[in-house]
Amino acid sequence: MRKYIYLGALVLPGLAAHSQVSEKTVISAGDSISNHYSYLFPSYKEAKVKFRDGRSFTYKMDFNMLLCVMQYINTKGDTLQITNGELIDSIRMDSCAFTYDNQKGYFQIIAVSDAASLAINRTASFQFVQKGAMDKSDQSSQVQMITDVNSRQGSIPLVSAQDTYVVRTTTYLLILKTGEMVTAGKNAFIRLYNGDKKTVEQYIKENKINFNQQADLEKVFNFCTQSKN
Repeated sequence: MRKYIYLGALVLPGLAAHSQVSEKTVISAGDSISNHYSYLFPSYKEAKVKFRDGRSFTYKMDFNMLLCVMQYINTKGDTLQITNGELIDSIRMDSCAFTYDNQKGYFQIIAVSDAASLAINRTASFQFVQKGAMDKSDQSSQVQMITDVNSRQGSIPLVSAQDTYVVRTTTYLLILKTGEMVTAGKNAFIRLYNGDKKTVEQYIKENKINFNQQADLEKVFNFCTQSKN
């Protein structure tokens, strides 16, 4: 199991679970995916990138919330996507920190204690749909490539001849001191609070904690780790 360094469309019915929410964006045929980009920050920020070999560089960066990838501005002023995330140890911008996993993508670290870190993992998947008989939409793997962008799913057309469904899944996790990752649900916080089920359940009930809301998860994380800081 890999060790980790400490360092928000339409909710689809049936796909939401504790500490995991899926959102769907529909992009019509002929429309550019770039028209639907949104970013974690309102503008690109100075970010320190530390590589696993010890090197570090500073770039202006922002996280693309539609593609779920990190983008940066190079010395020529071009906006590019990081394609060698597996070489990166951490990215820090303001109070934000990110780590990268070659299988799961970026983890945004939103709270830290000596016992664990609270993290967000965002992933995007793409489905291409073409009109069938009587204008019925059918999923299709045959995509007309015009200009493409990179995603963790591979090369995606910037403009497609078919409707495109973009499904982004946001998962909240605890990264424990051992390096183990667990979904940030009630049982994980009970475990974090030394197994004191009664106390944690009472706090969750009194504070009406919603495990799909970042602010609520930060509240219960701080409660469960306050004695460990």
